[in-house]
Amino acid sequence: MKHVLSIVSVLTMFTISSTVGSMNASARIFPVKMQASAQADSEAQQRALSFNAGAPASRVLYYGGPVISHAQIVLVLWGDKVSSTTKSAMPDFYASIINSTYMDWLGVYNTTGSVVVQGTGHSSSNQTIGRGTFLQTVQIKPTVLSGTIDDAQIQAELTKQMAAGTLPAATADTLYMIHFPPGLKITIHDGATVMTSCQQFCAYHEGYKGKNGTPVFYGVIPDLDSMACSLGCGSGNALARITVSSSHELIEAITDGFPTPGSNPDYPQAWNTKTGEEVGDLCQSSKGSLKGKAATYVVQQEFNNQTSACTTGNYVSK
Repeated sequence: MKHVLSIVSVLTMFTISSTVGSMNASARIFPVKMQASAQADSEAQQRALSFNAGAPASRVLYYGGPVISHAQIVLVLWGDKVSSTTKSAMPDFYASIINSTYMDWLGVYNTTGSVVVQGTGHSSSNQTIGRGTFLQTVQIKPTVLSGTIDDAQIQAELTKQMAAGTLPAATADTLYMIHFPPGLKITIHDGATVMTSCQQFCAYHEGYKGKNGTPVFYGVIPDLDSMACSLGCGSGNALARITVSSSHELIEAITDGFPTPGSNPDYPQAWNTKTGEEVGDLCQSSKGSLKGKAATYVVQQEFNNQTSACTTGNYVSK
């Protein structure tokens, strides 16, 4: 299962470190990494060099699943206790990032004309990827606001909120980016293993089939300014931790809408390595900046399948 951003404890100053080709957590998950920052950066660079040495033209393979062509982002606030940082900054962040140069290289993950990995029994979804739109911010009144909530309960709540008309109905391009309040633990299952926010992961993305088979794509961002997430989910201030994790999950949701558990990717997954890493997992220690409409934000660089390397440089919203 490789759709989560993981926590590994070492020493006292912390940052997310890249785990190219070695993640044991799900690809949908952004893992929490607690390591001395200088050491983490050095190790990440060495792993990236090893990964790219003698690399063929393509490291990430297509498994036949759908991508999100032009993401329509809905920022979902899970109740009224979500951090003031999230409430004030993330609408501009999402509006900026989805209509910026950060999105313009993603054509390398168009599925039109892409060869599907042999054995999946599926053909290409024939989609292209480009810029999208920020639709709106919605604060919901969910059933669970404290204690622990599982991914299955999050899906049920999304379905309920859509049925009530509080959230806009899902389409093949809708992406609900859900931000949670402090004090609420989030769990997700990887087979018999249960992973917990701020213990094994910083964030994740998922997808399921809703009413009439319509896909429902969403990202889960716990409060990153509390518990271990404030230490192991990247360096910098609270906003930087949120934007790095959110950019990671945004791009992975777009390029792999239906991640599957385990390290053996198969349909309905879209773009993954043979061992299940998604495009964000391969570049977790690489950062850039995004000049937004109201501020400049820190974002994660992503793996470019055309160059077999992490993207570089900074980005501008237009």
